This record gives sequence, structure tokens and C-alpha cells, in this order.
Amino acid sequence: MSCHVLRRVSALALLAFAAGCRSPAADAAVAEQLAQMSDAIIRMQDQLAANTTTLDSLVMVAAKQDTLIKRLAAVSGVPTP
Repeated sequence: MSCHVLRRVSALALLAFAAGCRSPAADAAVAEQLAQMSDAIIRMQDQLAANTTTLDSLVMVAAKQDTLIKRLAAVSGVPTP
């Protein structure tokens, strides 16, 4: 290998090494953002569970009202579809 090629390879190796070094502050910022994202996902899961419970409750109420309407219609002789 010639000296010129060896210098280029050394320069590329130095650039690759420098690009691979990360700042501890940047790592801390990324860790903080990941923690915030995790908290947001947990809050979304909790809200989804609450919405599912509410929806199930509303479905039950609607089913009871539908049954009541059909019974009242049957007693009063009104035809129902």
C-alpha cells in the first residue's frame, strides 16, 4: 500500500470513529423522550380501557331500552318491525 492510500484509509477511519461518538446529553434527551412516549402510551391504553367500559355499558342500556320498547309495543298491540 502506498502512503497516499494509507492516509486516506486512516482519514476515513478517523471520520467513522468521530461519527460514532455520541454525546451523553443527546443520549439523555433521547432517554427522556422515550420515557415520555411510554407514559403517553400508558395513558392512551388507560383511556381506551375506560372508553371500552363506557361503550359496553351504553350497549347494555340500549339493549334494555330496546327490549322495553318491544314489550310495550306488544302489550299495546302496536306492530313492530
